Amino acid sequence: MISTTLSDGRVKHETPGWVGYQNPGEPMTKTKWLKDGVKYWEVKGTKNVYLVTRNASGKMNCECKGFMFRKKCKHISEIL
Repeated sequence: MISTTLSDGRVKHETPGWVGYQNPGEPMTKTKWLKDGVKYWEVKGTKNVYLVTRNASGKMNCECKGFMFRKKCKHISEIL
């Protein structure tokens, strides 16, 4: 596994077939893993950087609380 510290303090882990992002101060078990081939964007929010993903069928997801509750958010709108 290859690990790289990003400028925002997160750690990017790469292993064959997967990419993971670990937030500062969180344990490895909280790492958000993405399968290779999944498109993703890092969108800067008001306080955090959020991962927006699009799967093979085109469905987009965001890890922000707004998306968790409403299934819509400004981070996805920004990408579209």
